[in-house]
Amino acid sequence: MNIGLYSRKSNYKDTSESTQMQLSVGRKYIEDHMPGPHSFFEYEDDGFVRTNTNRPGFKQMMADVDAGLLDVIVAWKFDRISGDMKDFCLFYSHLVEKGVRLVVVTENIDTTTPLGEAMMYIAVVFAQLEVANDSERVTENMLDLAKKGFWPGGPAPVGYEIIQIAHGGKSHKTLQPVPAQIEYKNQLIDTFLQGGYSLQGMETYCKNNGIRTLRGAFLSTTQIYHMLTTPVCVASTPAMYDYFQQKGCIMSEHFPREKWDGKHGIIVYGRTTQKNGTHRLNPPEKWLVSVGKHEPYMDDELFFRILGQLKQNTFERKKKYDIPLLKGTLRCSCGCLMQVSRKKKTHGVSSWYYCIKRMRKGVDACPMGQIKIDLLDEKVLEILRSIAYDEGAVEKYMASSRSSSAVQRSAGVLRQMNMVKGKIDNLAGSLAQNQSSAAAKYIIEEIERLDAQYQSLKAEHLSLAADERIAARELRSANDKKKEIVHLLENFDAFSADEKNAIVKSVLKECVWDGETLFVTL
Repeated sequence: MNIGLYSRKSNYKDTSESTQMQLSVGRKYIEDHMPGPHSFFEYEDDGFVRTNTNRPGFKQMMADVDAGLLDVIVAWKFDRISGDMKDFCLFYSHLVEKGVRLVVVTENIDTTTPLGEAMMYIAVVFAQLEVANDSERVTENMLDLAKKGFWPGGPAPVGYEIIQIAHGGKSHKTLQPVPAQIEYKNQLIDTFLQGGYSLQGMETYCKNNGIRTLRGAFLSTTQIYHMLTTPVCVASTPAMYDYFQQKGCIMSEHFPREKWDGKHGIIVYGRTTQKNGTHRLNPPEKWLVSVGKHEPYMDDELFFRILGQLKQNTFERKKKYDIPLLKGTLRCSCGCLMQVSRKKKTHGVSSWYYCIKRMRKGVDACPMGQIKIDLLDEKVLEILRSIAYDEGAVEKYMASSRSSSAVQRSAGVLRQMNMVKGKIDNLAGSLAQNQSSAAAKYIIEEIERLDAQYQSLKAEHLSLAADERIAARELRSANDKKKEIVHLLENFDAFSADEKNAIVKSVLKECVWDGETLFVTL
């Protein structure tokens, strides 16, 4: 039986609940309660909170479940899987669909019975309640700190470092200016304003002139925007109070307008929400704004100049051209999603796919040149035509290398298993008739040797059987996609450019251009 041992911990501290301890306990539980030959697969996520399901170990485990490689998943507690009821229900229903059993070490619950399954959901509800209570306590504490002007948490913005200060007999965090970082940021601001750049123009300027982040990485438009618009470093003047109030922000009751005297920086809490490792910008109505304990290094006039230039360079994007067939699907051989560029020429508009990594980081990061859209779109259409009208082409473009040969190998292994089993049965019959004979020990030795051979063949047969199931499922999926391809080609002129693009996205699992060949998998 193939056993998947899953462990998760939300930080890197080595305590009694470490991931290694969870794996060890899970393995011992299986050995004590489910005797028999097992193959163990371990999945670890150290440093991931339970509300984040975008974890590498968890994703790998679910990929193995989909591939039919696991029979049982073992976790130490329910909340190791997830602290969210919806996420857990989706996870468990997927296991049921794939025929995979879930074992939770600390809970004496048999999920194979209706009552046990109900008890499992009740346990998950309490785990979610615990997460919600913890989150509410942390949020209330951080909100209270922000209202009073302390640093509520998170990494320090550019120009500051986090320090501890004593206040009211307690230790709190605030920000302290870092002159070298302030100089770096001020140079970026001067360049941005004097050059009249847009965000994209500023990114290009930084790349061309070797200007990088403080950690040595290339600057992106998102990083530049964040540095330019963060209000933490701005003096808390009445004009800034009016700015946030007009946006509809929550203004701290500890700092009415008359206390915004420009002597301190600004604290804004709740601008973003983190979910599964991704930050999302909240509406201004959810921002709490307060006067900080830290020293500012930007006046309000400069801040408003920056916002004015950003607004001036912002325009409403309207679709001027049809979307290309492979936009959002085509990747460069370096792994980067290829983008679209267009340039007006005397004979019309020239359109190209290009690698964004090469554009931003240069030829050393990716040697891939640009390629005309028409050429590559026609290449993929040729491939789709072969899939639609060539009976043997579907398996050629399947995502897996597994083929029908796995069925033949599986049948051969099964025949060997039956032969070995027959020999064992014959020897067992001989042993029963000659228990007191001197030959008995040799018979036993031969039975043990054959049993080891049988177990080895059995493990190989299980692996091949998994390959068979995966190959059959992939073939069914590929044939379904073939029907969509045929529908696309037969009605090509009737579809809009957006519809064609959506169909191609749905049928192609992978589409990679290496400069010479277009690699496609269904």
